[in-house]
Amino acid sequence: MKKVLAVLPAVALAMAGCVSSSDDSNSVAPTPASLPTDFIVTEMGEYSYAADGSLEVTKATCTDYANEVVWKKTTQRGSLTDAGNGTAKMDLGDGDGKNTYEFRVAAGEKFPEGNFYKSSTLNDPLIWGVVLEDPYYSEAVFINTDCIFQNFGEMQETLALMVGVPKTSINMSCKTLSIEGLEMTYVSHTQESIEYTVSYGGVTSSVKQRFRYAFVENDCKKAFKDYQKEYESGETQEFFNFDYYDQDIDASAEFTDLIINFHNRTGLAKSAPTLTKKQIKDIFRAVGSKIRRGK
Repeated sequence: MKKVLAVLPAVALAMAGCVSSSDDSNSVAPTPASLPTDFIVTEMGEYSYAADGSLEVTKATCTDYANEVVWKKTTQRGSLTDAGNGTAKMDLGDGDGKNTYEFRVAAGEKFPEGNFYKSSTLNDPLIWGVVLEDPYYSEAVFINTDCIFQNFGEMQETLALMVGVPKTSINMSCKTLSIEGLEMTYVSHTQESIEYTVSYGGVTSSVKQRFRYAFVENDCKKAFKDYQKEYESGETQEFFNFDYYDQDIDASAEFTDLIINFHNRTGLAKSAPTLTKKQIKDIFRAVGSKIRRGK
């Protein structure tokens, strides 16, 4: 992770961060025999830690004012303590109290560097957590399953709403999601991206979504630039929200026609006669947002 972040400039649909929910430390799930090290980064930042247990996490906001992008660093102050037996207590000063984590110290490092796994999610297919690698802070979703698509229940609901079909018509298997003949199949992921294919009517398109992060100033600028294009073209009249533009979507040439053909050949066209490129992007942005947040 450090190698990836070291080359970044010095610098999330509003959803809660991965470490914002409180835990009941008296009902902590037993630690699995092994914990995954593969993860997707939800949010980036930097941290500083003192011997007295005080913790400062620096994140950033990406907004706009008078049609200009505004990128600003913000600091949360809290604490992080070693609670013994491979557990830790983390309080980010967000009013939710101290959350309990299992932690694994990074090779060759010492506390607090390493992976922190939220105790209440240890046995889940997707484990919420934090990665600390001096000076980098990452909120993360640890991948604890080979069936990545099958575990995104909220994504199923989001697609049903956006596409205009009953939730029961969306089938989610291990690595494939299908809607009335349209198939979306997982290929691979990195800490900051996901790749999959979309197929319909014998045509297949490859799609790669690279996630943007408010902490990366250049990502903030790219997001605002995308928003400006849509605003100036009349595609949106909404105010800028970074979380609606927090990913680069790179698809092969067949992608747009494939989705439009799917729309036109199914009952979807009855309720929405036309499907714009922006609507297509919005659907897949929603998919990407669910994936990066483990939903």
